[in-house]
Amino acid sequence: MSDITEPQGWANQPLLERESEVLAIHRAVDELCGTSRTGPTTRRGGVLTFAGAGGIGKTKLLGEARRHAIERSCTVLFARGGEQEKQTPFHVMRQLIQPTFAAMSEDGRRDVLGNWYGIVAPALGLTAAPKGPTAPDPQGVRDGLDWVVTHLTVRSAPVVLIVDDAHWADAESLAWLTAFAARAEELSMLILVACRPDEIPADAGSLRALILTFIQLCCL
Repeated sequence: MSDITEPQGWANQPLLERESEVLAIHRAVDELCGTSRTGPTTRRGGVLTFAGAGGIGKTKLLGEARRHAIERSCTVLFARGGEQEKQTPFHVMRQLIQPTFAAMSEDGRRDVLGNWYGIVAPALGLTAAPKGPTAPDPQGVRDGLDWVVTHLTVRSAPVVLIVDDAHWADAESLAWLTAFAARAEELSMLILVACRPDEIPADAGSLRALILTFIQLCCL
């Protein structure tokens, strides 16, 4: 991603000793919006990961990303993993998606979900789960989420997707996120993920791979 000038109002930023990280965030959001120091350019998405111990400022950096993205009129999808909710399938995905669908009519939700309505809507809590002992197929839900998030990205671009405390995200949401992240640049979506590497579960190798694969900041 190309360089940008120092953000306006930089002197008022509360993120001490995080100048390089904030500049990287601003640069990523601006390129997502199709701007650079030399003028308009092709929109470009990507993935930024923030890894480090608790208390070093990852959440504040994500807050700055959220603020700047809203300032640039981006659609922001936000979620946070929770230690008490990590056993709830698709809990993080519900946080990401539900606010957008809450603003839609039922017809609008059905239009966006299309043929995936029957499997994705219950998994995301948009409609009551069907009665019976059969749980939805996680891979089927993830396939449906691919369509839903792609549709929303094309419809509401530019889109910034933020997940804080990803080490506490449920396994189903993590599986979707780590697989979908490879498409961020193609879709002109910016994905930002923060986690504590030493608290990534042993069975969450996909999250560890995500942190290692993409641009990594705040590694202290």
